[in-house]
Formats: sequence, C-alpha cells, structure tokens
Amino acid sequence: MKSVNLLARAALVLVFAAFWTSALADALTDRAKALLQQKQHRQAYDLLLPQESARAGDPEFDYLLGIAAIDSGEPERGVFALERVLAVQPNNHVARAEIARAYLALGERDSARREFETVRAQQIPPEVKQAIDGYLSAIASAEVTQLTGFIEAGFGHDSNVNSATGGNQIAVPSLGGIVATLDPASTRNADTFTTVSGGLNLTHKFTREWALVGSLAGNVKMNTHEDQFDTMTLDATVGARWSRGNEAVTLAGQFQDFELDYARYRETKGVVGQWQHSFDERSQFSIYGQLADLHYPTQDIRDSTRSVLGTAYGHVFAGTYTPVLFVSAYVGQEKVHADGVPHLGDEFAGLRAGGQLRLGIGWTLFGNLAYERREYGGPDPLFLVTRQDNQMDFTVGLSYLLRPNTTVIAQYNYTDVDSNIQINSFTRNVGTVSLRFNF
Repeated sequence: MKSVNLLARAALVLVFAAFWTSALADALTDRAKALLQQKQHRQAYDLLLPQESARAGDPEFDYLLGIAAIDSGEPERGVFALERVLAVQPNNHVARAEIARAYLALGERDSARREFETVRAQQIPPEVKQAIDGYLSAIASAEVTQLTGFIEAGFGHDSNVNSATGGNQIAVPSLGGIVATLDPASTRNADTFTTVSGGLNLTHKFTREWALVGSLAGNVKMNTHEDQFDTMTLDATVGARWSRGNEAVTLAGQFQDFELDYARYRETKGVVGQWQHSFDERSQFSIYGQLADLHYPTQDIRDSTRSVLGTAYGHVFAGTYTPVLFVSAYVGQEKVHADGVPHLGDEFAGLRAGGQLRLGIGWTLFGNLAYERREYGGPDPLFLVTRQDNQMDFTVGLSYLLRPNTTVIAQYNYTDVDSNIQINSFTRNVGTVSLRFNF
C-alpha cells in the first residue's frame, strides 16, 4: 500500500509540474505578444531569447521569437527561428512572409522575392497581398541598380609561403645525375602574414531580361619576414547577363594583375561565358567556359593561352541545418606561344566539391575539396621526363555572424602537390582568422 501511495504522489507531482510549466509557457508567450503589440520589440526579444534552448520547436514560441528578432535588428536569428516554424508547419504563410522580410533585411533579395511570391500565390486577404506587392515593388526598384561590396582583414600562418619543395638537394639528370644544392629561397619557407582584401559588385538592369554586370576585387598578402614573397592580386570583370524564367546566360571580359614582391609577375586578359539553369528554388546547374591570354612580363617564354570548359551543380537542402552542396568538373589546357618549349604548356582536368551547414544562430561550417591532374607537353630539359602533377586542396572553416553584415571567419587550407619531378612537389598548410564587413 505504501508503494502505491508513493506512486500516486509521484504521478500527482508530475501532473502538477507539467501544468505549471504549461502555465509558465503561456504566460511567457502572452507577455511576448503584449510587448510586440506595444512595439517593444527589443524587450520581447530579450524576454524570449533566454528560453530558446528549452522552447525551440514550439511553433508559437519560434514565431514570436522570429518577429522580435527581425524587428530588433537581428534578422539572422529571426531566420533560424522562422525556419523551425516552417519545418513543422510548411503551409504557415504568415511565417513564410516574415522570413521573406528577414531575408530582405539581410540583403538577400532573391530569397526574399521568392518567399514573397510563394505567399502571394496563396489564398490570402487582399490587404496582405497589397503589403506583399509593396515589398516586391521595393525589391524590383532596388534591383535596377545593385552595388554591393566587402572589406576583409585577417592574419595567419603559412607553412610554405613560396610553394616550394621541402628538400634542399636534388639530382639533375641532364647534368649526369649530379646532386645540386638549392638556394634557401627555392626551398620551403614558413612565416606569419597579414592579409587585406576588398571588392565591389555591380548589377544594372537595362530591361527585365538584360543587365550590365561588373566586379572589382583586390587582395594583398604581406608576410612578416619573407617579404620577397608578398603577393597582390587585382581582378576586374565587366559584361552582360540575359535572364528569362529559369535560364540565364552571362558573357564577360576578365582582367587580372598578379604581383610578386610588388612587381608584375603575370597579367591575364580573357573572356568567360556561362549558361545557368535553375530547376527550382533550391537546385541549379551551369556550364561555363573561359579563354584567356597569360602574359609574364619578365618571362615572355612562358606566355600562353588558357582555355577551360566545365560544369557545376548546386543544391540547397531543406532541414534544420540548411545544408548546401556543390560539385564541379572541368577540363582545359595552357598552350604556350613560343616554339621549342612544349614542357611549359599542359593539359589539365579537375573535380571540386564543397558545401556548408548552418550549425546554430550565427554559426556556419563550410568546406571544399578539389583535385586536379596536369600533364605537360614534353620532356623537361633539366630532368629529362615529361612532368605530371597531381594536386589536392582541402579547406575547412567556421564563420560566426557577430551582427548583420559583420562576420568572423576562421579557416584552414591544405595543399598537396605530388609531381614526378621532385622539385615541383610540395605541401602547404595555411591557417587564417579574419573579420569581414559586407555592405
């Protein structure tokens, strides 16, 4: 009998605890609703946020948190909360309209327009449809001319700033197999570095289908001690894009200046074209091609024409972590202009794959893996064999959104080049932490 009484008391305690928790939950959401109605968005946000770990998954709580976050200037957190609502209530048109508003606040106009159009196609009250039309008109007006950009600064460590072999002695077959000692500048050098980069992207629509597109970007890497290997890259692109429905075609001119120790090392001029097809709002396929002239101001014998043809596919998966996956494959060649130096030209083929996961509020994990094989056009005059390289690149990183448009990024890059000519084989490890401002 005593055990029965104990069981009854335990059951009563559990029922009472469940009732009390529910009552507190109702009081929490009721208080949040009242604050939102009074337009005290920050107070509502501060009230709800501490309970997110316990209440995430409750559509009412997540919806209120999402609205409070957006109106408090935290659209990224609003997106996460509203995505949880849509995960369990995919037909919640009000939540979908609010997530569109969050995308708009983040500057993701394409995503915002897509969500607004999805809601507008449903049976919704005329006044809601009118409000959505206002947002769509604002997006359309902003899209006539779009100018976006970024500034990024960081620091890190590079195990091989000059991409050189680790050994200091090498046999030279053309000299009878004599073993030569390499200059220290021709072997692997490690150093810390600082990097600064920035860019601008412009899109100006002439008509609904035609647009002018352009970009300008630059990057400077300054080594702490090995400053003879400092690099600077300047890139510019200008062209036109045609789009209709799910199809888009872009044709542009590309220009690049790459400097080593602040002296021109390589100049690139060419054209790039791309056809892009969107299967739906989450899947995209493209075919691209590039033709470019490479000029080496101090080594004219290396001048060549580079051609590339490739294809790529990307997909955004639904779910809590919003996984993104992309894959790409390409082939190409670099054909040297000078006669008698076929060993300076090569044919290549490669594969790339990568993606990202949104781990939580503000956190994103990303990574990619690439492989390229290069076969050169003739025997190397020093080593008497035709060079073949196999290169693998791996990148993994983590980013955190400090506030809208401000992100901290930590990443690690690994490169391994395996060549049948020893002097061209090397490994490289680069770790970087940077701060990025988007505008």
